[in-house]
Formats: sequence, C-alpha cells, structure tokens
Amino acid sequence: MNVDEPRPPACVMVIDDSATVLRVVEGVLSRAGYRVVCLDSGHQVVSVARRERPALILVDFAMPEVSGYGVCQALGAEPSTAEIPIVMMHTRGDAVAHRFLRELGILDHITKPFPPEVLLAVVEHTLQRGDTKAEARQTRTTMPPPAVHQAPTVAALRQAVVAALVAELHSGPADLPERLGQALDTVACREALGALAAAEQQSLALHGDLSVIPVAEVLQLLALQRQSGVLALHQQERRIDIALKDGAVRLVTGSHLPEEFMLGSFLVQERLLSPHELDLLLANRQGSKARLGTQLVKLGYLGREDLWRVLKRQSSELVYELLRWSSGRFWFERLAELPAAVLEFEFDLSVEELLMEGFRRVDEWGLIETVIPSFAAVPARTGLHPDAGHGPSLTPEEQAVLEQVDGRRDVRAIVQALGRGSFEVARLLYRLAGSRLVSISVSP
Repeated sequence: MNVDEPRPPACVMVIDDSATVLRVVEGVLSRAGYRVVCLDSGHQVVSVARRERPALILVDFAMPEVSGYGVCQALGAEPSTAEIPIVMMHTRGDAVAHRFLRELGILDHITKPFPPEVLLAVVEHTLQRGDTKAEARQTRTTMPPPAVHQAPTVAALRQAVVAALVAELHSGPADLPERLGQALDTVACREALGALAAAEQQSLALHGDLSVIPVAEVLQLLALQRQSGVLALHQQERRIDIALKDGAVRLVTGSHLPEEFMLGSFLVQERLLSPHELDLLLANRQGSKARLGTQLVKLGYLGREDLWRVLKRQSSELVYELLRWSSGRFWFERLAELPAAVLEFEFDLSVEELLMEGFRRVDEWGLIETVIPSFAAVPARTGLHPDAGHGPSLTPEEQAVLEQVDGRRDVRAIVQALGRGSFEVARLLYRLAGSRLVSISVSP
C-alpha cells in the first residue's frame, strides 16, 4: 500500500441492549470517522469480533442474559480476541461495575449518560493504550502447564517423609524432641524432604498475597482458564479451601471460622435440624473423622438433595465472606482429579455469579458499617412502636430482630440468639435504625 493512501478507519464494536444507546454511540463515532459494529446482546460477541477484528470494544455492564462481565470473560477465553481493548459503559450508581473495573483487565470506563466529546476522548485515549492490555494479560496468564499425576506424586513423597520419620522414631524409647531431631537429620529424611519441597513448589501453579492480588482476581483468572484444583486461603488462623473443576466452584470448606459459617448452623437455619438435635449429634461425634453431612444422610436425618442444597448455600456464603478479606495468603494447587469427597456433591457454582452477589454484599456491608461500626455496638429501642401506628410496619424478620433488642446485648449476642447469619441480622438492624425504631451506640 502506498504510504500516502489513507489508513482504513478503525473498527469499534458497541454492545448494549438499549437501542437508543446504540444509535447515539454509532452516530457519534461514525461522524468521527470510525467504522462501527453494533450488537444488542453479548451472545455472538466472539464470532463477530473474529470476523470484524475491532480495534476497541465498548460494552454495557448491566445487560440481561450475558452481562458485560460475561462478554469480557468470553473474549478473554478466545486467543484471537483476548487482547482487544475494552471500555465498560455503566450507570452512575452502579457500584458493582466499579468493583469489576478494578478486577477485570479493562482499560477504561465511561459513565452513562455521556456527552459526545467525552465518548470520543475515551475512545481515542483507550486506542492509544491498547498495547497495555496485551502486556497485562500476558503477565497474568503465565501459569505453567499442568503436570500429569502431579498430585499423587506429592502425596507419595509426603508418605515417604512420614515413613522415614517413623522408621527412626520407633526404634526404642527416647526423648521425643531429640529423636525427632536425629530423624530429620538422616540422609533418608533429607532426601525425602528435598524431593517433597521441589514437588510442592512445582504443584503450586499460583500463590501470593491477598493484599496485593485480591481474591476476586484470582478466582476470575482460574475460571477464565478453566482450572481444576484447590485454592487455599489463609488469614491468621482462619482457612478457606475452594475446590474448582474446569473453572467452576464445586465445594468450599473452612476451618477456624465463626460458628455461623459451619454446616450445622445452615442445617438449623434451613430447619433440617433443631438446635437440640444438632447439639446431641455434635456431642456424639467426639473423635469421629466422618463428615457431618455424610453422617447425617446415613442416619436418615436428611436426604442427599437436602445436603447438596445446604452445602451449596454454605459454599456461597464462604465465598461472600472471603471477598471481605483484604489480607492473607493464597496458593492454588492444580490437580488432575479432585478428591472423591468433593466430586460426590453434584452441584457447581459460577464464579461470575458468586462475585456479582459477593460484591453487592460487600457494598451493602459498607453502608451497614456506617451505622453499626462494630459487633460490640449495643442497639436500643427508641420508643417508637410500629404496632401502635407510631412507626413503619415491620416484616416478620425485622420483628424477630427487634424483639432481641433490649439495650444491653450487643450485636454479636443478638446474632447468636437468633441463630442467623451476621450479614442478615446486621442488615435488619440497619433497616430498624433507618426507621428510627432502634439507635446504635458503641461502648468505649
């Protein structure tokens, strides 16, 4: 082509379910010399993008069926479209969209309604930064290829270390610390530990600090690459393990967490067990290694479908809680096959849906904490009586919370008394405070 010939106009793809937005954006960009391709949904975005080869994609965040996040996920999963710069369009009050802007590889965003000059400025600015997205994506996806049978090898090496220790320690009575030190210093133990450390390091496909890489970004990356394995997360003594298969969450478990996140609490909330039955079962389980849910199914307390439903809810709540962690460590161990104890539960959870609901809750927690800054806060009644017509009418849930407010018990005690999740109770107290039926005070 002759250097004096004009370059063909850059193609901009616009995806929005609003015909008005499509018409306005197309008119502004066409008059500015761009070639514009419009779609009213995200269903065919990958195939159209492959055909039209756009230099930039404008996508609405809140669309039915396939959301803006789903469009980004689909484009990122296809090598031929993964490096196309994306600008997210969202409404001014869409707090969830703002969180996804931080988590996704989106170069820019624009708030509706927008004047033509702002739209053109964002488009031109983003096209100039187009190479940045490709570099960022290249950096974020450099995970090593999976090693076949890697997890059994690591397990076998762990057993080798244990066997070497046992062989040294059982040879006769002796002081345990001294014998353990001697055992660890043997050639067999040093070799086994070295091999185990190397295998463990190789099996960790991803690890890092949650204060640097948010858990949402880690989950999105694993979902995008359809990874299978276990994502473990630690914060002080608390731990949450997320089992994933082909990028979907299969089961989430935790340890050293508040009681409200334990399986028994969800069984009581779902009215599958009474608190008294749960206490008896837990007392009789002392020393048992069997899973509580599996044991309850065998004893006939609940069916497998009931257990799956409760485990699905528990898994979701644990992820929602996890999104509030601003610190801690994480590591992902890739597995060729998940344990049978995970695969027996026939449900999976979409990372996209979990994050959407989780971020909504995080935003709502932010509002709640402006009124209830601590679970040590003590609610008290203000004197208004909704049943006497001096205040708003209450839902049964709000009435149940109000009955627990006596001016002495703090929020934590009310949560324990009601046997409900802390988010639900705090949200109801927030509503009661907003209706001026309850005032919140915090002790020094």
